[in-house]
Amino acid sequence: MDPPAVFVVTLEAVEAGAVAPLTILAFARADTEAAAEAVAAADLGGQGWTAIRALRTAEVIDVPALPEDFLSTYETALKWGCALIVYDEP
Repeated sequence: MDPPAVFVVTLEAVEAGAVAPLTILAFARADTEAAAEAVAAADLGGQGWTAIRALRTAEVIDVPALPEDFLSTYETALKWGCALIVYDEP
């Protein structure tokens, strides 16, 4: 049995109380790109983010090629369905 698919979704969104959008990488467990974008948007929306916009989405097909600092985020997405990396700069 294949492991579940995990997609990396690059988004822009505005954090609650902020004005400028930030860039977010969401690792989302889903069957399709569209479903991964929906999972990521729902996770952000549930945390109070607004103006959520998916910019690009790609399936993780080579886990060992992920940068070391992304591996725990990938594993969290496998376990819980979604994991976020929020960048401090827009």
